[in-house]
Amino acid sequence: MGITIYDATKLNTFRKFRLISGVGGLGNPIEKVGILDWEFFIKEEGQFVRGEFVLSSLMFAKDNPDFIIESVTDLVNCGASGLAVKNVYYNELPEEVVRFSNERNFPIFIFDNSAYFEDIITEVMDKIRFAGNYELLETKVDILIKKQLDKVTVKEIAYEINSSFKDSFFSLYIKGKQYSDDHELISFLDRIKRLNLLDLHSTAMKYRGGILLIVTSEKIDTSELDHRAEALIKRLSIDTEAFYVGSSNAHKDLNMLNIGINECLYAEITSEISKASIQKFCDIGLYSVILPYKDDIWMRSFYESLITPIRSYDEKYNTGLFDTAVIYFEKDGNVIETAKALFIHKNTVRYRMDKIRELLDVKGGFYEQLAIAMKLYTVQNLK
Repeated sequence: MGITIYDATKLNTFRKFRLISGVGGLGNPIEKVGILDWEFFIKEEGQFVRGEFVLSSLMFAKDNPDFIIESVTDLVNCGASGLAVKNVYYNELPEEVVRFSNERNFPIFIFDNSAYFEDIITEVMDKIRFAGNYELLETKVDILIKKQLDKVTVKEIAYEINSSFKDSFFSLYIKGKQYSDDHELISFLDRIKRLNLLDLHSTAMKYRGGILLIVTSEKIDTSELDHRAEALIKRLSIDTEAFYVGSSNAHKDLNMLNIGINECLYAEITSEISKASIQKFCDIGLYSVILPYKDDIWMRSFYESLITPIRSYDEKYNTGLFDTAVIYFEKDGNVIETAKALFIHKNTVRYRMDKIRELLDVKGGFYEQLAIAMKLYTVQNLK
């Protein structure tokens, strides 16, 4: 498990690195860091390995620039991910090297004497270990929420995530309204750590494009746990213009962690749908039933049995039945608000909804069934 060269460019030791070629390879993975020196030319087998980011002063080429293209060619053939050159002997590289680097998407940087090989190696390897740890945690969470596990196993995996977890817990999932890369997410985690917002009995981790927080404590009243969730959201100083937040129910036993994590994930999705920045699982209504089964074959069959006839009718007669139904249920069945949103007369809304009822010929609970179908449509088309 490694990081990319682009990830590495965000590190402190890379702040004075200057990319001179190979921009197309910034996504190359770094698995380790090595140093290119005289011994490279001995041609020992296994000198460099795939995914290795190489540092060099090019001392071996100080009197012969032709050695540079030879060494870069060998690095590319070894599968190295990139090269960083300390500007002891060269502040620019031969045009032939730059051209080859660009052709092969092999990034080459120049950096000055303010950065030391040892510091670069230490920081990059720490970053790799850090990223690997989060990937492992993400995998454990995936197992928790996607597998059918007994309560004993759930608790065992919970303690693998954090051996200091207590029994009572709640969870939060925070996701940016705009895409957040790993660097931004890890900066968020660093802030949580720096401000001591969580104690050793709790965990904050990167999870699928967002931040998952699992907050545990001794067995206490559920209402108090709910209050702590609200207080933590405030202490995080989350910009509601920039983030969606989902909050789970409070649980009194860690063997419910799989359920608690799913709750906050479903609440966050509902937050995106409703455009409400903060959403509690206990307040998401029908979505608490729809989201866990949105991909179930029976749910999909039910959804298609109602959606397909409406869509087909619209296609055939160029009507707006489907769009009207979507907005109608977004507005909780309010005819006037639906008419305003679609810039049509309220009687047109009534006519179209009556037409859908006639078209579907649903036996019993027409509006309830159509509401579920429309919510499924919203979930399936959430970006």
